[in-house]
Amino acid sequence: MKRYLLAAITLLMVAGYTFLHSNNLDVLLWQSWKLNRQPMPEQAFDLGRYKVDIEALPIPELEDDLSALTYNSDSDTLFGLLNGTPLIVELSLDGKLLRSILIKGVEDMEGLTHVSGDRYVVAEERRRRLLEIEIPDDAVELDVTDAPSLTVALDEEPDNKGLEGLSWDAQRERLMVVKERDPMRVFVVTGFVGQPEDASISIHLEPSLQPDNLFMSDLSSLSADSLTGQLLLLSDESHMVVEYSADGQPLSLLGLWRGMSGLSRTVPQAEGLTVDSQRRIYIVSEPNLFYRFAPVNPSAAQPATPARSR
Repeated sequence: MKRYLLAAITLLMVAGYTFLHSNNLDVLLWQSWKLNRQPMPEQAFDLGRYKVDIEALPIPELEDDLSALTYNSDSDTLFGLLNGTPLIVELSLDGKLLRSILIKGVEDMEGLTHVSGDRYVVAEERRRRLLEIEIPDDAVELDVTDAPSLTVALDEEPDNKGLEGLSWDAQRERLMVVKERDPMRVFVVTGFVGQPEDASISIHLEPSLQPDNLFMSDLSSLSADSLTGQLLLLSDESHMVVEYSADGQPLSLLGLWRGMSGLSRTVPQAEGLTVDSQRRIYIVSEPNLFYRFAPVNPSAAQPATPARSR
């Protein structure tokens, strides 16, 4: 009897490890344990203390693929986009639809970030094109055909693994751009946003965030903290958000699997990420699900001066 019991326990352990490994949960649990036990810099997000307070809220008016998310500190609202029907939508901080804006002159929108005032940057994934656009407060339809644009050459044939996420770093006046995979990349673009047509433009890889430094399977989105230079990177396939320091060191991790971060269910397909002025974290998942995460101890999560993360 003992022999059969031991065999059954061994089989269960092997099956459990196989499940964890096949879903990358072994890596996630190890990295989460390791990162969230290390000393945190004073102004770090410290993602291990974040818990979901709005989970999988459907936005019923949106039936298409909700992708990308950005925070507008001037209006204190969120903006997202749909990459099927070309729409940009404005949302309240609790996930209510406030406005839908039909966008003409674009294909396969995937990334969106707020710059300042009415200015935003949109990314077209397959064309690998950035467009600087303006969204007036009363706009319900926009034609961006003639908007200033920049093609980010990746030395590859066009496919569906192009530009995936954007974030504007106001302090350093640079645009952070992620490529999804094959390989994962984090680009820095300067000289494009808010500059004259003859301005010198620079596009280069972020040296501190090479693929070897990233333990995720893919990159879906990002959010730059302008005050500290820290970066949040979102991975859909790995179901995690990882905080990186300005010099590319991983600091903390927010797990998006069931049972982690207060979640009752795994976030199915996380595509958009942003942070508000209170450092609450927002994630949208296809097809139309809205999530918000807040620090358990909000005062400890606040920087000395409120950061403007996009």
